[in-house]
Amino acid sequence: MSIISKVFGSLFVAAVLLVGRIVAAEGFEFTNPVNKNLDQLISGVMGFLFGVALLVCPILIIWGGFMIATSGGDQEKTKKGKQIITAAVVGLTIIALSSVIKAIIYDVITAK
Repeated sequence: MSIISKVFGSLFVAAVLLVGRIVAAEGFEFTNPVNKNLDQLISGVMGFLFGVALLVCPILIIWGGFMIATSGGDQEKTKKGKQIITAAVVGLTIIALSSVIKAIIYDVITAK
């Protein structure tokens, strides 16, 4: 494993551990999901996933760009870097559109 991979791996682990500190600093409080209706429960889960995606996606985009920049003409590394960037952008887009998707599904289920 190269030194650069170790450095970026360490930065990723530090970022993941920092997320716990940020959540704890904001006074995160777990509430019983049984006392909520389905819409509130889904909105809460979506909000959490959106926050995680906003932290992870830039890291993945940087990682993919780094792989492309350091590929040295190796087509496999370039291809893998592009796949990482594409997956991060697609994932962020899906998470960003999740409220629209939820609203459509909720309207279909409740037959409004």
